[in-house]
Amino acid sequence: MRGISWATLALAIFSTIGAWGQSRARLEVLYRGEPLVIEADKIISSVSTVAEGDVVVTFQDIILKTGRLIYDRAGALVVAKDGIEVIQGIQWIKGTNGEFRLSNGTGFIDNAEGFTDHELFVKARRLLKTGPNTYRAQDAFLTACTEAVPKWSFRVKNASLKLDSSASATHTLLRIKKIPVFYLPYIRVPVRRDRRSTGILLPSTGNSNRKGRRVSQGFYIVLGQSADLLLQEDYFSKRGLGHRFSFRARPNSESHLFLNGFMIDDRKNQGGASFTGTGETRFGDGYRVVADFNLVSNFVFRRVFSDSFYQATRSTETSQLFLTRNSGPTSMNVRLSNQETVFTGRNAVINNAPGFHFSLNSVRVKHLPLYFSLDTLVDGVGRSDSQIETASLTQRLDLYPKLFFSLDLPQGLKITPRIGVRRTFYSDSLEETADAKHIISEDLVRDYFDFTLTLDGWGVSKVYRKGKTPAFKHLMEPLIRYRYTTGIDEYRETIIFDEHDAIANTNEVEFGLVNRFFVRRSPEDSSTHEWLSIKVAQKYFVDPDFGGSFRFNSVNQFYPLYTLTGFHYGAVKRRFSPLTTRARITPSRRFSFDLHSDYDTAFSQLRNLAVTGFFNKGRLGLGTTYFLTEQLEPGTLKNNQLQGSVRWGNFRKGLSFSNIFSYDARSKGLLNLRTRANYFWDCCGMSVEYQRLNLGLREERELRFSFFLKGIGVFGTIRRPDRLF
Repeated sequence: MRGISWATLALAIFSTIGAWGQSRARLEVLYRGEPLVIEADKIISSVSTVAEGDVVVTFQDIILKTGRLIYDRAGALVVAKDGIEVIQGIQWIKGTNGEFRLSNGTGFIDNAEGFTDHELFVKARRLLKTGPNTYRAQDAFLTACTEAVPKWSFRVKNASLKLDSSASATHTLLRIKKIPVFYLPYIRVPVRRDRRSTGILLPSTGNSNRKGRRVSQGFYIVLGQSADLLLQEDYFSKRGLGHRFSFRARPNSESHLFLNGFMIDDRKNQGGASFTGTGETRFGDGYRVVADFNLVSNFVFRRVFSDSFYQATRSTETSQLFLTRNSGPTSMNVRLSNQETVFTGRNAVINNAPGFHFSLNSVRVKHLPLYFSLDTLVDGVGRSDSQIETASLTQRLDLYPKLFFSLDLPQGLKITPRIGVRRTFYSDSLEETADAKHIISEDLVRDYFDFTLTLDGWGVSKVYRKGKTPAFKHLMEPLIRYRYTTGIDEYRETIIFDEHDAIANTNEVEFGLVNRFFVRRSPEDSSTHEWLSIKVAQKYFVDPDFGGSFRFNSVNQFYPLYTLTGFHYGAVKRRFSPLTTRARITPSRRFSFDLHSDYDTAFSQLRNLAVTGFFNKGRLGLGTTYFLTEQLEPGTLKNNQLQGSVRWGNFRKGLSFSNIFSYDARSKGLLNLRTRANYFWDCCGMSVEYQRLNLGLREERELRFSFFLKGIGVFGTIRRPDRLF
C-alpha cells in the first residue's frame, strides 16, 4: 500500500501484539497523507488488516462502525460485515454489510437505511455510493417522517441523489400511510435549501364551476444568482389555455424588479392580458428610481380571471415611473404615469407625460421667525372620458410660493397665519355649450391668492388620580382654521386632470375639538399610551357658491370640499358641512377599534358610518370593517357592507383555520368568501380552500387543495399560508 513505510508496518505489528494485553487495539496508518485509524477489540494486520469486535474506523470526516472489518491495503478497499454504520457530516447510514473503496469514494451498503441530508430518510435494498457526494438507491423508500408507518413515503425503483444539489427517481409511487395515491414515471427535486434549481415543477389542479377543471404546469428557470423566471401554462376545461409568467431579479441590495403577466384567449370572449410589475433602484446622493405597473387589456377580463376579491373589484389601475431625490427640505420628482378608472359608460383615462415637480418645505428666512415653502410643477397631461377628450397633451406650468410663521400662546396653543400666491398656465382650455364640453387650443392662466389662519395645539389637560396614583390623563385640543381663497374666475374653463386643477374660491371656517385619554400600560410601567381619542369637526362656508364654481345637483369634488372627510357631500348648496366624528380606542396592542361617521345637519340624518377593528390573542385573530352610506344627493350611493376575517391556530403546526368574507346587507348575500383549513405535522401538511365570488358578472365557486411534503415540495395550488391576512 502506497504511503506505508517498513517502520510504520513494524509499528503496526508491534501495536497489534501489544494490544492483546489491552482492552482495545488501535492501528493508525497513512493513506495518501491522511491518517486512517482503526480501533477494535482485536486487530490482526498483515497484507490485509482484520479487525473484530466493535470496530470503529476514522478517515477524514468519515466514521465507520461495524462488527467485523477487512481492510485490503493494496486495493484500498474496506469491507464491513456483521452490520455497518457510516457517519459523514449530516449523513448517517446503517445496513447489514457494505464495501467502500477509498481511492474514489465509492461503495455500497446492503439493506441500508438512514439520512442522506437534514430531512430525507432513505431505505433501500442496496444503496450505492457512486462518488464522494453521489448515491444511487435500488428498490428504495424515501420519507421525512419518523414513524414506523410514515404519513407519506415514496416507493421508487431507482433513485439518484447528489448531496447539496438534487434527487431524481424513476417509477415513483406516493403513498399516504399504506395507501398509494399518485404515480410518477420520473421525478426530480432539489435537496439544497439555499440554492435554486432549474426544472419542471409539480403539476397542480383545482376546480371551478365557471372555468371547469384547472390543470397547471410550470417550468422554473434559474437566471444566475440574482434572477429567476417561472413559465406556467394553465388549462381551464371550460375556457381554454392560459399563459402565465413571473420574473424576479435582485441584482444588488439596492435594486429589485418583479414582473408578472397572464393572458388567455377565452372561449366565452372574456379573455385578455394583464401585466404588473414593481421595481426600485437607488443611486448615490439620494437618487431613487421606482416603477409600479398595473396594465390590463380590459376590466371584464380582470374581473373574471383575477385570483382575489380585491383585484377583481378594484376600480382604478395606475401605472407610474418616477425618479426622486429627497434631501433636507428639498424634494425633486420626475414622473410618468397612466391612470384608468372604470365607469358605467366610458372609462376615464388620465395620462401624465414626464413631468418635473420640485418642492421646498419650511425653510427659515435668514434669522427672521418666518418660513418659506415652494411647489413648482412642469408637465404634460391628457384626459379621455365620456365628457371630454384632449387631442394631445396639455402643457401645464404651476408655481406656488407660501410664507408662514407661528406665534405661541398660553396652554400650549399656537396661531399660524399662512399666505400664498399661485399661478398656473395651461396650453388648452375648456369651452362649455348647452350640449357638450369642448377642448379649445387657447391658453389659460389661473392666478389666485390663498390665506389660512390656524389655531391649534395641546390646549388644556388634567391628570385624574386614584388615590395618589395617576389613573388617566385627559387632553383637549381645539382646532380653528379660517381659509380664504380668491381669484379663481376660470374654474369652468379649466380642464380637471388631478388635484392641482380641482381648486375653487372659498371663504370658510373649520372648527373642531379633539379629546385624548392617556393611561399607563401597566401598574409597573410608567410609560403611557393613548387609550381613546375622539375628534369632532365641521365647516362653515361663508360663500356656499364657492365664487360661482358650485354646480347644483352635480358632483362638486374640489378643494377644499374634500379636506374634512373623504365621503362626497358637494351636490347640495349648504352653509354647514356634515359633522364629522372620528374615534379610536386602543386598550392594548392586541386590540384596536376605529370609527368614522358623518352626520348631515341639512338632512338631519347620518350620511355614512365606517367601523374597523382587530383583536389578536394567542391563536385567535379577528378583524372587521363595516361600511354604511346613504343616498342623500347626486353622487352618493346606498351601501351596507360588512367585511371580516377570522383566524385560529398555529399556521406552522397543528390545526389552523382562516376565513375572510364580504357581506352585502342590501342584497343579503355574500360578495366574497374564502375559507381555508390547514393541518401541519412534523413532516407534512395539508390545506383545503374554498372560495366563492358573487360579483354580478362573475358568480364562481372554486375548490383548491395543497399537500406539503417536508424536503420535497408542494402538490396543489395553495402555498404554505404563513400569514393569510
